[in-house]
Amino acid sequence: MARHGDGIYQRGKTWWLDFTQRGERHVARLGKNISRTVAGELARVERAGVLKGEAGIGKTARKDIVFDKAAEQFSEWAKTNKRPKIRGAMPRASRASRTRSPACAWATSIR
Repeated sequence: MARHGDGIYQRGKTWWLDFTQRGERHVARLGKNISRTVAGELARVERAGVLKGEAGIGKTARKDIVFDKAAEQFSEWAKTNKRPKIRGAMPRASRASRTRSPACAWATSIR
């Protein structure tokens, strides 16, 4: 499937528009059984709609948040979603509960 610089290509009998805007990929179906010229005109209209944000697929620019607030949000997320990486932080079974199992009793009797 050869693609030209205008971002339109044909799969079967259908023409597609494929481009990126602000790091987001936009793919739109342009039409079936139409010529490349008509597909190019439809692509220009579709691309203009995305650039203006009228097409419904282009999002408004996100506002940047302050680093301190982002760090606070991440730490709250990390407390609930990540487990501690320190070895002694997780509760371990006590020595008494390990020696009560039959396997441990057998292992200690071999010594």
